Order: sequence, then C-alpha cells, then structure tokens
Amino acid sequence: MFMKSNLSDRARALNTKPLNNDGKYVLYWMIANRRFHCNAALEYAAQVAQERQVPLLVLEEISTRHAFANDRITAFMIQGMLDNIRTFRENEIRYIPWVETPISGHIGKLHELASDAVMVISDEFPTYFPRKAVESAAVSLPLRFMVVDSNGVFPMAWTERAYPTAHGFRRFVHERFVDCIETWPSHEPVQPGHGLWMEDDAFNAISLESKLGVTPFEWLWRAGEQGSSGLDALSTLDIDHSIPPVANVQGGRDTAVRMLREFLSNRLNRYHEDRNQVKNPATSGLSPWFHFGHLSTVEVVRRILDTNGWMPDLINASRRGARAGWWGLPEPVEAFLDQIITWRELGFNNAFHNPEHNDFNSLPNWAKITLSEHADDERTTYTLEQIRNADTHDEIWNAAQRQLVRKGIIHNYLRMLWGKRILEWAESPEQAADWMIELNDTYALDGRDPNSYTGIFWVLGRHDRAWGPERAIFGKIRYMSSENTRRKFDLKPYLQEFGH
Repeated sequence: MFMKSNLSDRARALNTKPLNNDGKYVLYWMIANRRFHCNAALEYAAQVAQERQVPLLVLEEISTRHAFANDRITAFMIQGMLDNIRTFRENEIRYIPWVETPISGHIGKLHELASDAVMVISDEFPTYFPRKAVESAAVSLPLRFMVVDSNGVFPMAWTERAYPTAHGFRRFVHERFVDCIETWPSHEPVQPGHGLWMEDDAFNAISLESKLGVTPFEWLWRAGEQGSSGLDALSTLDIDHSIPPVANVQGGRDTAVRMLREFLSNRLNRYHEDRNQVKNPATSGLSPWFHFGHLSTVEVVRRILDTNGWMPDLINASRRGARAGWWGLPEPVEAFLDQIITWRELGFNNAFHNPEHNDFNSLPNWAKITLSEHADDERTTYTLEQIRNADTHDEIWNAAQRQLVRKGIIHNYLRMLWGKRILEWAESPEQAADWMIELNDTYALDGRDPNSYTGIFWVLGRHDRAWGPERAIFGKIRYMSSENTRRKFDLKPYLQEFGH
C-alpha cells in the first residue's frame, strides 16, 4: 500500500537567497536525522542533486559548543557516525563525518563547504541546538537554505496550532493519517545507479584544500569505543568530561535495528499490559536512537502496519479520537501506535508552534494558577546538588536518579514519579522545571528533545487536566507518590540494582 514519497509538505526554505548556479554539488548538512535510511531530508537533497545534475555531498557534523555537550552524548553520536561511514560508502554517496574541535574556530565546516554548493539542505528539528543552528546558518550563508522535516509520521507543518490535549491531537492523527502516508520518505533514499557520486579527484580536492580537514576515521573509531581508549580520544574535545558514556550501550543504526527486531518479536504483544512494569517492561527502549535520528519512527510504523496487513478499510471511523479501536488492529499494537504517533508527535507539534515550549510560562493557565496559589506551602527542600547526587530520604526516587546518571534513562513510570517529587522538593515550581531540564538534558540520552520537554511539563500540568482533591504544593496538579508506586509494582529487583 505504500507508494513513492511526496516530500513537498516536509520541505521549506528558511531564506530567499539565490541558488549558486556555479555550485559543484548539493550539500546536505545532517545535524538531526543522522541516518541514511528513511530520511526525508537526504531523499529531498538527492532529488535536487539529480535535477541539477550535480553530485550530492553529505556533511554530518557534531557540534561541541552547545550547553550540554558531554562525553555521553558525543560518544553516542560518534558511534552512529561509524555506521554511517560504511552505509554511505556502500550506497555511493560522498559523506564527511566532522566533529568540532577546539582548533576548528567558529565558522565551521558548513560555511567552508557551502561556498561551492548549489544550495544547502538540512534537518528541521523544533528544539534545542539544531533549531538554533539552522536558523543562524540560513542568515549567515549567502545561498538558498532549505530544511526538511523527517521527525515523524506527520509533517509538523500540517498543523496550524499547538494542541493542548492528546485527545485533540489524536483526532487530528486519525483524520489525516491515510493522507500523511504519501509524505513518508522511501526506505532507500536513492536507487542503484543514481549518478550522485562525487569523483575521487573532486572529493580529494575538497579534503586537501580544507583548512579544517576531515575528522580522521582512526580518531572516530577510538572515540566510539567503550572504556578508557574512548575516554582518551574524547578528552581532546572541549566538552564536559564528567558525564561518561553509558557502558554497554551503543549508538547507531545497527544497534537500533537489532533492538527493534527484538521488541517486535518478544515484547510488542504485551505492550498494552506491561509497558509500565518495572520488572521486564514491554517497551521498545528506542527513544535515544529516535532522538539522535539513527532510526525513523516512520520505518517502525510502516513495518508494524505491513506485518499486520493493515489497510485503510480496517479503520473504525466511529472510534476517531479514542485511544483504542480506531486502527482495527490487536490491542497491544494499537497501544504502541498511540504512543509512537500521538504522544511522541504531540511533543513535536508543541515545540514546532511554541518557541517557549521548554519554559515554565508555556504551561496552561490553570496549571500556573494552581501552582502559584500553593507556591508558599510548607515543603521539604533539597539543593540541586543533593538532588543530582540522589541524596534524599526517598529510596525509590534515589534509585530513579541513579539510573538516569548511570544509564542515561529512567524507567517510563518512574520518570513521572521522578518529576513529581522534584516539584515537591524544589523551592518553587519554576525552580522544579529548571532542575528537571538541567538534570534530564545533562544525563539522559534522549534529553534535549520535544518528548523530554513534554514529559517534564506534563509533570506540571501540560496535556493534562485539573485533579481533585486539591493538595498542598500540587494544588490541582495530578499527584503521584512513592508509597503508591511501591504498592503498585515489585520494586525489589530495581532497588537492588540502583538502590546504592
């Protein structure tokens, strides 16, 4: 049922500057969708290069100048680069992996390569550094600059506003899903014999003439290794070295594909019942690979629908907006589709339309009012350092914080409890929001992401409703407690692993 993609609704120009008709190639600046397969931006760039009859050059860049640059997230991205080196070579697309170093200066590889490009195409990502980077580049570069949205199932531009509730966004999803399939990128962005290969002499001239050079493969290989050799290589970068890579966790598409296969075979069938279980949860665990663009959610949804033989005539239109029953598929499959489409893309929808999505003031008015009314309530307080070091009286919360620091993730259900308790312990709800962002963006592999900010601000009332009875500190915000969590789940194995 899946057809050739129409990417026009995913692409937009960030400036009106002219194309460089003397350019030698089309340049794709890969900074968010860090993959070859199922990449709308790469596919769009390849189409432009074929129309202009010039080669395609791909620059994947890792910046070390953003606020939370550290060994953990840099190593994860470099591991993805190592997969990309092989994949782009196999598919005959010239690819430059480049990691910013202290001697690179502030102009960067992009500006150097753009001088000989017909145009520059990059990734549209609605938050944090990638959003700022493309907006800045569109101003500073003297030629046409395009961005392409390959973040999810729906083009973000299809919505006219930020949806305040999951129910409202789900109704939009159900109304437009069949149409959006036409905008999905192809699994293979180029076909064999595509003619986009840059000849060796031309490519070597770029490398030799470059003042910055191409990041050596040997250094990338060492930086992507686990253990001391990887840390030694990363030590040459001007980043935070106090946050080490997560042991036995590997970035890149190869790992993501293996994890996806294992999830679909062994856990999807119990997702609706066990996704919140602390022991052996039925989750995919793929959020870091989605965040860094090593795997596309379109690819996952397409595979699930194909496997289940889904066709539009299975839709139960009377269930539009409902969490279950609309797809006409088994309950666990529908539950997972609701998470990967409705809830994930609700975060992207909000970030796309609301530049202040990661600010306390972006909360709905009812939430700000009730939190303000209880801002002076008596509370137990901790300092940020006590919170960071898991030095509180709550052993369940401490375990969740230790999991974040050590593993770069928190169990799905406990992540919500983690935020609710910070709201209790900070001196103000505004401080609680700042602390959650600081900790999550520092340690989480899937931090600095629209979904991270959705989760953090859900704790404070976003995409939720007022609850009763009204409580101290929380007011009408949904309440969660460690005591209730202990009664609901078997936490013994979790506390044994992260309790100290």
